[in-house]
Parts: sequence; structure tokens; C-alpha cells
Amino acid sequence: MSSATATLRSAGQARTLLDYGLAGWRDLVDGARQWRLCHLLATSDMRRRFARSRLGQFWIMLSSAIYISAIGVVWSQLWHQSLQEILPFVAIGMMIWQLVSSIINEATTALPACTTYLLNQYTSTSAILYAVIYRNIFIFLLNIIFPLLICVALGVQFTVYTFMSVVGALLLVISCVWITFVVAIFCARFRDIVQIVSSVIQIVFFLTPILWKPELLPPSSRAIVDWNPFAILISIVRDPLLGRPVPEKYWLAACILAFGGLLVTLPFFGRFRRRVVYWL
Repeated sequence: MSSATATLRSAGQARTLLDYGLAGWRDLVDGARQWRLCHLLATSDMRRRFARSRLGQFWIMLSSAIYISAIGVVWSQLWHQSLQEILPFVAIGMMIWQLVSSIINEATTALPACTTYLLNQYTSTSAILYAVIYRNIFIFLLNIIFPLLICVALGVQFTVYTFMSVVGALLLVISCVWITFVVAIFCARFRDIVQIVSSVIQIVFFLTPILWKPELLPPSSRAIVDWNPFAILISIVRDPLLGRPVPEKYWLAACILAFGGLLVTLPFFGRFRRRVVYWL
């Protein structure tokens, strides 16, 4: 009798988990249907940021170009490497890292910042978070122009293999989607996590091969890169652009991280998405 009860209980839990997962998936689809709201939320923030500016959004590209140039020159001297070798590596790595870190940091306050939309009308929770991702992808597309020009000027060869960076970028975006959902809900419920996330992002930056190359590490320290999910996600986007080989295990890990993480996150998101309004 006890075994039958345990079986029924486990079946009920599995069904509940499936229901939560389907609810999370429906919210993702509803958010995609509200793409106009996502666009308005993303662009209105950028308009406010660059109001009364003659260059507008081009300040993003200009400031990134100056920052990358300064960092590349200094790092080439510190690591005693040629500028042609280190500058493209640092430039592309920094732009990808800014995309990931900006999405995560903005996700910590995304839901409280949109309290009006969530309390006064029906708004899909995912639509608010899609706007964060949309805005940062647009900024990334502006920022990446200068690093690509650097690659062309320094003689980096673009081949068919280069297009694998597009596949890597898709996996990166999918990973950012579920990470954004988890971070946003936790930070809406527990406000102290906002500071924790900010501190963790700063630490991970120095543990990720952005300003330094992974081959500089001794074999005993390779685990810093091989077990670092951010290093893997950056590698699958940056290395094909630079003609650097990407290990097959990185592609496998990136697929598991993107689709496995999304699959695990859907029940969590489906269960707590409607409770967000009580935490704002």
C-alpha cells in the first residue's frame, strides 16, 4: 500500500512539474507575441539615456572604441605580445563579456523597475525580461563594429569557419534568456541578491579569459577555463571569428548549458512568474 502511495505521489509531482513547465513555456510565447512592448521598453530607455545628444547611440560605439584601444595597447605591453595578436582577442572578448554582464546586471532590477506595467495591466513577465535582452543585443551590435574593423585592419582572415560564431551567438543568447529569468525572479523576491550578483560578476570577470589567453595557464590550472561556463560561452563566439579552434567539448557543453538550462528553468519560471506582483 505504501509503495502504491509513493508511486501516485511521484506521478503527481511529475505532472505538477510538467504543468509548471508548460505554464513557463506559455509565458515565454506570450512575451514573444508582445514584441512591440519589448521594443518600446528597450528603445525608450535608450532615448532617455541619450536625450539632447547630437551623436545619440553612436556614443556607445565611440566610448567602446576608446576603451578597447586603451586596454589593448596596455595589455600588449604587459603580456609582451604584439598588438596584432592581443588587440582583436581582447576587443571581441570584452564586447561579448559586456553583453553577458549587462544582461545579468540589468535583470536584477528589471522587474521592480517595471512595476507599473505589471500591476496596472496584464503584462507577460517574460516580455519585461525580453526587453532587457533586446536592448543589450542592440548595444552589442553597435559595439562589435569597431572590433570587427580592427580584425580586418590587422589582417584576420574570415573563412567559412567564421560563421560558426553565429551558432555560438545563438547558444549564448539562449543561455542568457534562462539566466535572466532565474536572476530576475530571485532578485525580485530577495533584494540582497542584487549585490551578490554584482560581486560575483566582478569575480568571474577575472577568472574568465577575456584580458588573458587560456593557453597562458599551466596545465594544472586549466580547470579555471574548462569548468567556467562563461569562458565556454565567450569562446564559442570569439574563437571562430579569430580562426582559433574551439574544442568539441566546448560545443557540447554550450548546447547542454543553453537547452538544458532552459528546460530546467521553465518549471521554476512557470511556478513563480505570477507571484512576482506580490514581491514588487
